[in-house]
Amino acid sequence: MRRETALIVLLIASVLLPMWYVALTSGTPGSGIGLGVGADPVPVDPGAEIDPTGKFLPTPVEVGPNQSGVITWVALLGTVAAMVGATRFLDRLSHVRDSVAESDVEADGGTPVVTVPPYLQTDTRWIVDYWPAPANRTGLLALAGLSWSTVVFAVLVGLETVGQARNQFIGFYVGMLFLSLAATVLVYAAFFVPSITVAERRDH
Repeated sequence: MRRETALIVLLIASVLLPMWYVALTSGTPGSGIGLGVGADPVPVDPGAEIDPTGKFLPTPVEVGPNQSGVITWVALLGTVAAMVGATRFLDRLSHVRDSVAESDVEADGGTPVVTVPPYLQTDTRWIVDYWPAPANRTGLLALAGLSWSTVVFAVLVGLETVGQARNQFIGFYVGMLFLSLAATVLVYAAFFVPSITVAERRDH
């Protein structure tokens, strides 16, 4: 699995790196490597109450369509990688969960005795495996911490909107807010939602 992952990363890098080089060289007159056309930023009154150019991280003055295309691909690939990582995390956690407790299993046949909706167990559909949700202290602490961070970033977005209104700060706060919400859903599903595998007999 690690070898396959390394090959995929190498393949993506071998495609994106030449694209990034071409994007940089085509962005400046004279084929010099640089970002954008090198124009000076528009002056803004620093004494104004609204400061849209305020930033904590230095960024290029201008990003052309060539650079933005590469950045978009990198962002999309990063999003797919994050989704795959989250799915594998849930799958790995479900495999390390303990089996159903003895009190929840019938003596004859070892069929799980769980409370599920009626459509999950019929004459042609039955439960094969059932892993109860851990619902332990680790999950509770993680959920509490992520909930706290979500509230903090939501408050920061509100304060930034009614105050300085710095674009880079707003983008960072909104991004972290969405990331906190996604991580909260992931942790809740991993620690507080049981995993059920259902088999079904079909006639084709």
